[in-house]
Amino acid sequence: MCRIVDTKAMAEGAETVDVEDLRIDANPTLVREHALTKLRSAIASGLYPPGKRLVERELCEVLGVSRTSVREALRQLQAEGLIEAGPRRNIMVARVSLEDARDIYDLRALIETEAVRRVVERKDPEVVKRLQAMMKDIRRIVRKKDVPALAEQAGAFYEEILVASGSRIIAETGKQLLKRVSYLRLTAMSGPQRLDQGMSEWERIVDAVAAGDSAGAVEAVRDHIVNSRDSIFAVAEREGAVG
Repeated sequence: MCRIVDTKAMAEGAETVDVEDLRIDANPTLVREHALTKLRSAIASGLYPPGKRLVERELCEVLGVSRTSVREALRQLQAEGLIEAGPRRNIMVARVSLEDARDIYDLRALIETEAVRRVVERKDPEVVKRLQAMMKDIRRIVRKKDVPALAEQAGAFYEEILVASGSRIIAETGKQLLKRVSYLRLTAMSGPQRLDQGMSEWERIVDAVAAGDSAGAVEAVRDHIVNSRDSIFAVAEREGAVG
């Protein structure tokens, strides 16, 4: 089965994530949630790339939490498909095959186009304002060429559309798919001119939503997801991940 190779998508001058950033200082009642959030972010940012072995003892030291909290976080990450059991029951960050990536992006296209259609139909001016504010942040991040920050902001942008659809099922299903491809966003954004192209696609989505253009918004979302998927395959082929 074809595998996506690890891609260093950190642009020059970009803000990087360090293991020291993972340490948790929080109210004990929130420790488990923070541990899960920190580890999920570390995977999404590429700090823990696909195939990376995760050792409970080391995670306890890095996060500064108990082994119980780490184990519960790992169980949730495994349920989300972000980590998997390897040889000798070692836990490692899950690898996503090219076949799986294609299926995930095809499902995203189905779900997120329906979500944006509903967003337009609901005509909520507050949603438009939030999307426009996110677009300003995206432009700023693209100018800095901060790929990890852009990947995170892109995830928030997609989630805003999913939640604003007004459908709990659409939002929950869409979010699960986004988690599965969080690291792949770095791969997609590493393609030539992909940052500028992606920004134009996000602007097209926001403009269509603001204009109340349902068909235009659906087309813009579909085109963006297809282009992101194709960028991943192009990077993988360039780096020899397609056999």
